[in-house]
Amino acid sequence: MKAPAATIDALAGLRSPLRYPGGKIRVAAQLLTYAPDHDEYREVFAGGAALFFRKSNAGRNWINDSHPGLYALYVTLRDNFRSFASLCRKQTGPLRDVFDYWANRRDLMNGEGDENLVERAVQFYFINRTVWGGRVVYDPSRKSRLYFSNPPGWNNLERKLGHLERVSEKLAGVKITCESFEKCLGRLSERAFVYCDPPYMRDTYCHPTDKLYDKSFNEAHHRSLSQLLGRTRAKVMISYDDCPQARELYGDAKWRFVELQWKYCGRHAVTKENKANGIKERKVSGRELLILNY
Repeated sequence: MKAPAATIDALAGLRSPLRYPGGKIRVAAQLLTYAPDHDEYREVFAGGAALFFRKSNAGRNWINDSHPGLYALYVTLRDNFRSFASLCRKQTGPLRDVFDYWANRRDLMNGEGDENLVERAVQFYFINRTVWGGRVVYDPSRKSRLYFSNPPGWNNLERKLGHLERVSEKLAGVKITCESFEKCLGRLSERAFVYCDPPYMRDTYCHPTDKLYDKSFNEAHHRSLSQLLGRTRAKVMISYDDCPQARELYGDAKWRFVELQWKYCGRHAVTKENKANGIKERKVSGRELLILNY
């Protein structure tokens, strides 16, 4: 049963609370112009969930991500915002020390399901705000990716908590899971809208220390996803980096491509010589594909 229109629309237009590699904060409004009418919404690789927060809630909503810390954050914001806010306010003292504390809480990083949700949520959020590029990597073999580089990210905490309280309201009644994409793509009707923003294709071929995500895709994952989406009755929107592999996977007549270009959230490092001459780092422009079956 759909919520009343006034309730649905009251929290549309929110900005994602997270810094996220490959996140769509800057382009969520643009993506939304391609969204079809729908009664159910599923975001299979939520990440920062920029499109979910930007759009009006449907009658049924489901966001999913395989990162256990991100799952803990969204569930805690939905169900226990006051405890989350209280623990955030207790993160005082030298921020580097606070960062090291959370980055070394391996017991929380190994947590799954609904155990220690509030602590895991604050751990993820604090690291996301203060780590380089928002990359919250729990893989012990890539611990070097967790380095403190953005202390201003914890400034204006009360303002952030005010925004997060609205995020909490937006998440009320939303199904939140930490499942495989296969489990999220079952039992879809023609009135469902599925948005997939999987790991970039180019990330598949990066050295492990250079990968953007804690849980990356291999070629088999990309192919399996395309096969599942090719069989669904739902309306599907997919975001990919514009590359031959993506075009090949979705090359049949069912799909159409929309070519887009935007500035990524990350920055392109310039040479020492350019820095000496006052040339600043610049945002990287990327070519992206929206792949649609409608």
